Amino acid sequence: MLRKITACWVLALFALCAASTALVPAQQPKPAEASTAFFNSNKVIEVSIELTPKDLDSLRREPRKYVKCTLKEGDKVYTDVGIHVKGAAGSTRSIDDKAGLTLNMDKFHEGQRFHGMDKWHLANSVQDPSYVSELICGELFRAAGVPASRVGHAIVTINGKRRGLYYVKEGYDRYFLERHFKNSHGNFYDGGFLREIDQPLQLLSSKNDVANHADLKALTAAAREPNPELRFQKLEKILDLDKFISYLALEVITWDWDGYPMNRNNYRIYHDPERDKLVFIPSGMDQMFADPNGPLQPNFNGFLVRALLETPAGKEKFRARVAEIMKTIFDAEALVVRLEELKDKVQPALTAIDPGAGRDYSQHINRLASAIRQRAKKMDEHLAALKK
Repeated sequence: MLRKITACWVLALFALCAASTALVPAQQPKPAEASTAFFNSNKVIEVSIELTPKDLDSLRREPRKYVKCTLKEGDKVYTDVGIHVKGAAGSTRSIDDKAGLTLNMDKFHEGQRFHGMDKWHLANSVQDPSYVSELICGELFRAAGVPASRVGHAIVTINGKRRGLYYVKEGYDRYFLERHFKNSHGNFYDGGFLREIDQPLQLLSSKNDVANHADLKALTAAAREPNPELRFQKLEKILDLDKFISYLALEVITWDWDGYPMNRNNYRIYHDPERDKLVFIPSGMDQMFADPNGPLQPNFNGFLVRALLETPAGKEKFRARVAEIMKTIFDAEALVVRLEELKDKVQPALTAIDPGAGRDYSQHINRLASAIRQRAKKMDEHLAALKK
C-alpha cells in the first residue's frame, strides 16, 4: 500500500513539474543575438505596413513627424510602431511614392523590438541600383575597426500596394552603441545636412555625459590650434585618432564624395565616455566609388580633416593607414566575389517584383565590380608614387 501511495505521489509530482514547465514561455533571444541572426541570414524578408487615412495624411503634410503604423512580417504583427519618412536631398520621396522610412519599435509601444532592433530604416536605394553599396562598405569599415550599420533586404508593401525592394539598415539605437562601445550613455550626434562640427549638431541621445556640446567644442578648439605639432597632440587627446584615420582612409578608398571628409555630410559622432574620445561613424553610403580614379588626397571640405592632414604626423599616419588597408582589408577580387554572393540573394527578389529591373540588375553589379577593381588599381598607383 505504501509503495502505491509513494508511486502516486511521484507521478503526481512529475505531472506537476511537466505542467509548470509547459507554462514557462520559451526564452527569447537577446536583442544582440536576434539582430546578428537577422543580418547573417541570406533571406530577403517581406514586410507590410498599414497606415490609417489620418496617419497617411499626416505623413504627406509632415513627413518627418512620427505617426503610428501596424507592421507585419509573416505571421508576426507589431502594433503602434512609430514611423516617419526619411531621406535627404536626392533620395527623399513622398509617402505615396517609394519613400525611405524610419521605424521606431518602442516609440509608442514600450519594449517592442524587430529582430532585436528598436530603431531601423527601410532605405529606398533610389541612388543605388545595386542595393548593396552600403552593405559592402559597412563591412569594410567594420573590418577596419570603425562602427557602421549592418544591412539586409526587404520587399515592402504599404496599405496593400507593393512599393518595391528596399534595404534594411540597422538604426543608431542603444543596441548599436552597445555593440561597439563598453558604455552606451555618451553623447551621440547627427551631423545633419552639410553641417560642420562647430555648428549645433543634433544630439540624438545622451545620459549623464558632458553638457552643452563641450566635447565638440573641445574638438573644434584643438583643430584650430595654430601650431601643427601641438594641434596633433591636442587632437590625439580628444579624438579616437586610430579610428578616425581608418575612417578617413576608407572614405577616400571607397570615394565617399558625400561623407564628412569631402562634403561635411552623412556622418554621426559618438563621445565614448569610457575613453573620453570622439568617434566618427559613416552613414548614407549609397553613392560610393563614384570616381574610381580620384586622388589620394582630394579637396577635403571637412574642417577637421584639413586640420589633421596639415600636421606632418597626421599626414604620415593617414598615408600609412591607407597602405595598410589596401594590403590587409581592401581585396578587390574578394569584394567582387562578395558582390556575386549578394547578387544571388537580391536578383531573384527584384525579378519577382519587377522583371525589367531584375534583368538589368547584373549590369549594376558589374558596374560596381568594375569600379572597385579600378579603384584598387588607382590606389596602388598612388601609393607607388608616394614611395618614389
